[in-house]
Amino acid sequence: MALKSRKKNKRIGQNNVLSVRVKSQQARSEQLRWLRSFLILGVTLIALVATSWLGGGLALNRLIYENESFAVSDMDFRTDGIISESQLKDWGGVKMGDNLLSLDLLRIKRNIELTPRVKMASVERFLPDTLQVRVTERVPMAQIWIWQRDSDNDGQYDCIRLQVDESGHVMPPIVGQSSVVFPQHQSEWSLPVIAGIDLKTLRTLAPGRSADLPKLQAALGVIREYRKSAMAGEVDLRVVDLSQPQILRVTTGDGGQIDLSRNRLQQQFNRWSRIRAHGQKYGLAIEAMDLSVTNNVPVRWMLSPNIAKEIRQSQKMAGK
Repeated sequence: MALKSRKKNKRIGQNNVLSVRVKSQQARSEQLRWLRSFLILGVTLIALVATSWLGGGLALNRLIYENESFAVSDMDFRTDGIISESQLKDWGGVKMGDNLLSLDLLRIKRNIELTPRVKMASVERFLPDTLQVRVTERVPMAQIWIWQRDSDNDGQYDCIRLQVDESGHVMPPIVGQSSVVFPQHQSEWSLPVIAGIDLKTLRTLAPGRSADLPKLQAALGVIREYRKSAMAGEVDLRVVDLSQPQILRVTTGDGGQIDLSRNRLQQQFNRWSRIRAHGQKYGLAIEAMDLSVTNNVPVRWMLSPNIAKEIRQSQKMAGK
């Protein structure tokens, strides 16, 4: 009896082991089936996304970026200054026929504003074929002449001319490479010259940057106050000399030299106007005057250029 019981238990144990193995194989098969399903689904989704992306890209290129209807045929470039339209187009880097919708407007704006002469630019597109650019230029207030030795000829010097606006922003003049000054540029050649800046400081001036120099800012302040004063239009301001430590020496179109203090500029211009008017009553012009002092202003007079010219003409007539 004991032997039969042990055989029966052994058969039951073997059946249980076989049952566990079958269930384990079934579970593993089920997992593999689900894994294959997920892999197939994932591959299918990736294929659908890739197909849609490529198809959408091709459709986008065909309908928009390669569509001749959006080719640029009208470039409207305008400025409030003297920069030529062709120069602005070169800086913008846009050509006729470029796709309007593919243009990087921020890049075009940045390229134009990198030019020292440009203060601000706006770029817009108008469907289907128009690019509009508006430019605000910096207005030069004065010019600085820098003389440096010619690299090809040691005995000669070249004059490099820079301009500064009212904030001290440095920029090159818009005159091209030619020595001929065109009528629309003549006013810029007649700007007051700021002189007396030491060579070391001059070398730090670079177009496109602001010159944060106290003396230069003082000279710009003189020119600014001159334009607001009664002297504007009456006296031609030619040179502002910064070589003196405490004063600003101004040279006029008549050859007169006026010393000014950096402070009380408006008061000094008013006094200059009154003294000049007094001299005109007697046919005199100011040859030299020191307005940097507050009392007992020293003045040296000369014959008015107009009267001196008339006298010379009379002498010529008498000599004949």
